[in-house]
Amino acid sequence: MRDSIVMKTPWIALAAAALAVSPALAQPAPPPGAPAEESAAAEPAVHQDGAGRLTAFARKVRADKGCAAAAPAFRVVAAMGDGNEAAQHELAECLLEIEGTNATETALFREEARFWLTRAAHAGNARAQRRLVLDMAAPANAMHDPKTALQWALVYEKNPTADLYGYKDLPKTLVPGLRASLSPEAIAEAEAFAAGFAPLALTKFEAPQAQKPAGERRRPPPSARPRRPGFGGA
Repeated sequence: MRDSIVMKTPWIALAAAALAVSPALAQPAPPPGAPAEESAAAEPAVHQDGAGRLTAFARKVRADKGCAAAAPAFRVVAAMGDGNEAAQHELAECLLEIEGTNATETALFREEARFWLTRAAHAGNARAQRRLVLDMAAPANAMHDPKTALQWALVYEKNPTADLYGYKDLPKTLVPGLRASLSPEAIAEAEAFAAGFAPLALTKFEAPQAQKPAGERRRPPPSARPRRPGFGGA
């Protein structure tokens, strides 16, 4: 009887030790030399799944590391389409300030910025519309385009979300100045664009549903699995 107790004791001790350290094993190890109290802060505050969470992640990266580091995450959300116009606008903001490794790459960033601003503006995003107006109205800006600036200015002035979210009015002299710089034909085209404007969003990305291959056995939930003798069993 005594020998049986002695033989069981090491197994009981091992089980108790495993239970004691299991919470620690569930957490990633802190970097070598990092203080113990900083280990929790090293974990990402936002997981990179879902458009909302990924947008928050991209914004945090932008705040911590700048636009060059955040742009890839913003691109993923922007491409998800309808409902993610804020990310499209913020991606464009980043692309307007990132400097490429050479002049060609910088030009590509600016071209991509114009694309995403225009996409968000067409979807009805007031911030993107206003940014297009101001950039396209400025003669020194690479996106200078008075006619397109006028058409988006006229759309922005009718956008109810501009007041709803508190975006600023356009400068009082901007629209009259644009009109003065354009031909009557160009003005008429800009006015026709604004009069017929209807939101047009990028098609929304729909994630595929996870499916198991035919014939694959489903694993039973933990509560339905038999317990191993000596570890919580009767």
